[in-house]
Amino acid sequence: MGITLSHVSALDATRAIRCKGSDLREMTTTKLLAPSVWRGERWRTGLFGEADWQWQTPSKRHHLHVLVDHNGSSIRMATIESHVQTRELPPNSIIWLDRHASMVCPELLFLQMAQVLSLPALVLLGYELCGNFSRAPIASQQSKAITHVPSATSVAQISTYLTSAVGVWGVKAARRALRYVSDHALSVPESILATMYALPLEEYGYGMGFISLNQRVRIGDENPDEHERKGSVAKSRFPDLMLSIAPIGINYDGEGHLDLDALIQAAQRVTTTKGDEHKEALVELMDVRDAIRTKYVDDIVRNRQLASEGRLVFPAMKEDLCSIQSLDDFTRDLLKCANLYFGVEIGAHLRALDDTESKLERENLLKQLQDGSKP
Repeated sequence: MGITLSHVSALDATRAIRCKGSDLREMTTTKLLAPSVWRGERWRTGLFGEADWQWQTPSKRHHLHVLVDHNGSSIRMATIESHVQTRELPPNSIIWLDRHASMVCPELLFLQMAQVLSLPALVLLGYELCGNFSRAPIASQQSKAITHVPSATSVAQISTYLTSAVGVWGVKAARRALRYVSDHALSVPESILATMYALPLEEYGYGMGFISLNQRVRIGDENPDEHERKGSVAKSRFPDLMLSIAPIGINYDGEGHLDLDALIQAAQRVTTTKGDEHKEALVELMDVRDAIRTKYVDDIVRNRQLASEGRLVFPAMKEDLCSIQSLDDFTRDLLKCANLYFGVEIGAHLRALDDTESKLERENLLKQLQDGSKP
């Protein structure tokens, strides 16, 4: 059996591969072939329940999407949707998975999803594909996104691919969405913030222009000999987000940023142990406390150092993303800073923040992004 996964099924496979830490860019490519079934077999659901089928199983709730090269090769099953590829694909458009399956490359996937996703959802997907995190596939029990994984593609690679796909349905929408996407997102909250701030006011974003993510900022003298003479170390800082309307950034400090749960657990162990175990528990408690303090101090120093380089970075917390009112309040502080210190005209932004209808639409947008923007 051999088929090419497409659209949401290819997205599911992409996520499964990335969640295992594999690098899609290093995988072998192949050509788009007609779907094939075992000799003497016919297409049926049971073929996808066998142990050697590792990908999404077609069902009434989750149809399997496949790419075919002409109408005659469509798979006739109620739970499989065949997408006919009438134009010749650019090179390296299909990634080989195993002897049963291949899938579309991340660039073609982004183009395909432009046919079914809203603009905000497509932008959010762009941050995922071009970033270093991945949401979990459908069948996974993992609810949280996996971080520190290789990016699937980049904004430049998607742009180049779209240039070679002139006339294909979805190209216009894909190009539009790509204007609001940046490389190097490290987490879901970063991508949500970036989407909210990059989207223009007419799309109920905050209209902050291009957003850069995790870009290196060198602190102090870049001459290593000078640092060695002074006994100091040259440092680089990586603000989570930097706005383009002013040298203002955001660092997202999530719930686990300071490991307070570990502190509570260490303290509980102190109260429930005796003798040598009690002494070990005390040492562990002090270590956890010192680690939290070290992280807290480093955060303060980070913001101070970035300010010394002309970049004001606001810490954002989980609570700032819990409601549109909280995020609006946070954004109002950013705008006031941009206006007061850098002379940015913020009249249109403030009017959008004060407009009741716009606020309701922003609330819907934030909820959509937080829900994962699944098609």
